[in-house]
Amino acid sequence: MKKSICKKMMYAAAIGVIVYTCSTHPAYSEEYKIGYVDSQKVLDNSLKGKEVKETLNEFVQSRQKIVEIEETELKKLQEDISKQGAILSPEARREKEDLFQKRFMEYQKKVNELQKEIQQRRTEILEEFNNEVEKFVKTIGEKEGYAMIFNNLDINIVMFAKPSLNLTDRIITELDKSVKKEEKGKK
Repeated sequence: MKKSICKKMMYAAAIGVIVYTCSTHPAYSEEYKIGYVDSQKVLDNSLKGKEVKETLNEFVQSRQKIVEIEETELKKLQEDISKQGAILSPEARREKEDLFQKRFMEYQKKVNELQKEIQQRRTEILEEFNNEVEKFVKTIGEKEGYAMIFNNLDINIVMFAKPSLNLTDRIITELDKSVKKEEKGKK
């Protein structure tokens, strides 16, 4: 939480310095070309972003199936204990209940492990995606002489900016071009 606040303050200070410099020294405003990218929109609207989301969704669903199988087995065991409860000896009933408790704890452990696995996979895939987006942002920034290009995802500090400063659609276009080139290369 504190890191997030510090990060926002650092970005706000950097933007403040740039805006101050550009507004007090009009000659410098031409040199300091600034832009920003809405990474969430890139993820939601680009072909690559949609691929990433689909990959994550498939991974989550595969893990969810494992959890559902375990849940079904636990419910069956619990039903067996309920149905046979009246005819089982107290010792046999206790053994079945102990077995159920053991299996339930194993289930909880497995669910926690799968959640960690999903989170780790999500982090890896999104980091890979963000690195690819960053390459396109850097290319545009260097090619077109931007002094700074902000990412509006992590800190959401850009509350207003001229539409001309928004590079999001250009990044989406470049990403889509690269995906189409990859698809042609695979054929």
